[in-house]
Amino acid sequence: MSKNKPISPKLTSFLSAFSDAERNQFARFLQSPYFNDNIVLQKLFSHLHSLFDRYPADKLQQEPEMQKQSVWKSVYGKAPYKDVSLRRDCSQLLQLAYQFVAVERTQDQEERVLLSNLDYAKTPKLDKHFRGLDRKFTGLQQSKAQPSRQQFEALFEYHSIQHQRQEERGEKLDNFKQLEQADYYLDCHYYLQKLRHYCDALGYQNFMARKPDIQVPENFLDQLAATPIVQQEAWVRAYYLTARMLSAEDGEAWFFQLKSLLFEEVDAFPREEANTLCIHLSNYCIDKKINFGEAHFFQELFDVYRRAIESGLLLKNGVLGHQDYKNIITVGLHVEQFDWVEHFIQQYTQLLPPENQENALTYNLAKVYFSRQEYEKVIEQLREVEYQSQVYALGSKLMLLRTYFEMGEFLALDSLVDSFRIYLRRDRQISREVKQQYMNLIRFTRRLSRLAPGDQSSLQKIEQQVEDCKALAAKKWVQEKIAELK
Repeated sequence: MSKNKPISPKLTSFLSAFSDAERNQFARFLQSPYFNDNIVLQKLFSHLHSLFDRYPADKLQQEPEMQKQSVWKSVYGKAPYKDVSLRRDCSQLLQLAYQFVAVERTQDQEERVLLSNLDYAKTPKLDKHFRGLDRKFTGLQQSKAQPSRQQFEALFEYHSIQHQRQEERGEKLDNFKQLEQADYYLDCHYYLQKLRHYCDALGYQNFMARKPDIQVPENFLDQLAATPIVQQEAWVRAYYLTARMLSAEDGEAWFFQLKSLLFEEVDAFPREEANTLCIHLSNYCIDKKINFGEAHFFQELFDVYRRAIESGLLLKNGVLGHQDYKNIITVGLHVEQFDWVEHFIQQYTQLLPPENQENALTYNLAKVYFSRQEYEKVIEQLREVEYQSQVYALGSKLMLLRTYFEMGEFLALDSLVDSFRIYLRRDRQISREVKQQYMNLIRFTRRLSRLAPGDQSSLQKIEQQVEDCKALAAKKWVQEKIAELK
């Protein structure tokens, strides 16, 4: 029967995305007669709210209390079940949830609220209110540490309202400053949006078979360069430089201009926008330089990461993404900035999501010690640690394997090899391909550790087998050890 099925997944998935605070606020929203005068919808949400507190979001649809019959009884009591009525209630509650999100987002955008009120108060009879709102808007603009992402759009709207107000008041226009300013910020908004899309398209073409079909006028960048906007607006200039960097056959000069502009005038950009520009810089280093053999650009990539983290560009709500954390450490160790990387790990690991912090600190400090050839410290870091993450578990065992080999601790190496093999065989979550890579590494490492001094014939045989092996973890390291034994 229909009443034995769970209620609208569309409604529950949307409401379950709310935080606890948002759900409490939505409950108050439903109690406001201005937005909702239907007590049934309050009861429906109250029933769902109690379930959100008790069950994980991904389990909700399986709970008996989510079945239509159970929900109906909670909302309507003993009244005969009507599927049409319950579906209508769910639909209306979802529409109110959409409206709630829109209202909440607007309340968080003081600039947008002020513009709406300025537009309303532009008539002559509300002149006093208009002047007060105008002072607030101007003060808000001046107090911002960084502009909002809608800055140019907002300024276009502001000056358009000012011009419309002049016309409505019947004033004799002796200048067209407001209209000219509105047009200027309209151009800023257009160029910025077009450049954003164009730069994204140029970036996508580096790793996708096709790029988005973003049409730009012929000589678009040259025409933009001839306008005062590029020189006057750092934000537009940054994307202009990005487009030049990504579209040029050799964009190196544009790279350095963009890098200098971004980090010297970081407060001229919204934080999210500065982060995007930083990604364009780092991708240029990798896709256009390092991947084409220009290894010296690792230093530039490291400098981008270093300045980005020190400027706070890689933090989102005070949290550092795990991939950014990993990239910074990898590149920092590659350019042998060992002290800086160790300081970074000590200072920034605490900004990772809490569940990643302990393992990340232990493992990555061991990576620094290994890079410094401080092998005793590596063993001290890793020997007693059990990682639940497969990536950390494999990485730590690999690091210990290499450490024991570097130290010539072959008894400890043999013991680790045996336990490593057992781990690989027993862990069913590790793919067959990855297991094969590590099994081959274990095999070659043990053979090298048991090689008799001066046995060049056996060494050559191992070298050829390593060269031919397609599935081998840490292949470059194995080849380096073979070269040292020659």
